[in-house]
Amino acid sequence: MACGCSIFNFRLFFAIYFPLFLSIFYVLDRNVLPKLYIFNPAKLQELCQQSIELYGGENGNTTLLFEDLTGRLQKEYGRKYVADLNHEEWFFNNAGGAMGSMVILHASISEYLIIFGTPLGTEGHTGIHMADDYFTILTGEQRSVLPHQVEPMVFKAGDQNHMKRGDGNQYILKGYALELAQGWIPSMLPFGFLDTFTSTLDWGNLWKTVYLTAKHMIGQMLVGKF
Repeated sequence: MACGCSIFNFRLFFAIYFPLFLSIFYVLDRNVLPKLYIFNPAKLQELCQQSIELYGGENGNTTLLFEDLTGRLQKEYGRKYVADLNHEEWFFNNAGGAMGSMVILHASISEYLIIFGTPLGTEGHTGIHMADDYFTILTGEQRSVLPHQVEPMVFKAGDQNHMKRGDGNQYILKGYALELAQGWIPSMLPFGFLDTFTSTLDWGNLWKTVYLTAKHMIGQMLVGKF
C-alpha cells in the first residue's frame, strides 16, 4: 500500500510540476534569454576580418592576431565583458572526439566567447547543444558535413559558420577560430568535461577547465551579466 501511494504521489507531482516547469522554461527561453546577449555575431566577424587583414595569411603572426583581436573586442564591448588574453589560461579541450586548445574571453550563463583550435588538425562531432554557435575562422580552415551531404562545407579565414541550436555535424579543423555560443551555456559544459572520465584521465586539465569557467561565470554575475 505504501509503495502504491508513493507511485501515485510521484505521478501526481510529475503531472502538476512538469508542465509548470516547461511553461517557465519556455518563457525564460523565448523572452528572457535573448535579452541577456551582448555580443553581435556579425560585428564579431567584422572585427575578426580586421585582425586577419593585419596579421593573418601564410606569412602572418597568429599570436599578434589573437592579441589584436582581443584588443578590438575589448574596445567594442569593454574589458568588463571581455577578459585580457592570458597565455597562462590556455587549456586543452577534448570533446566529441576532437582535441584542441582554448582560452576563455567571456563566459556567462547565456554566452561564451573563446578562441579555440589547433595547428595540428583535429576531427570530431560538434555535439548537440541548447545554444547557437558562431565559429569565425581566424587561421587555417574548417570543413563540416551533415549526414546527407557528400561534399563538405568549407570555411576559410574570415568566414563564419553558424550552427543553429539543436543541430550537429562532423567537422575537421586545422587552425584557430573565435567561437561565440549564445544559449543555455551550463547545459553545454558536460560535453566539454566527459572525455576526461572516458578517455584522457587528464585531471589537471579538468580542474583548470572547471576553475577558469567558474571564475569567468562568477565574475560576470558580479557585474550583472547572466
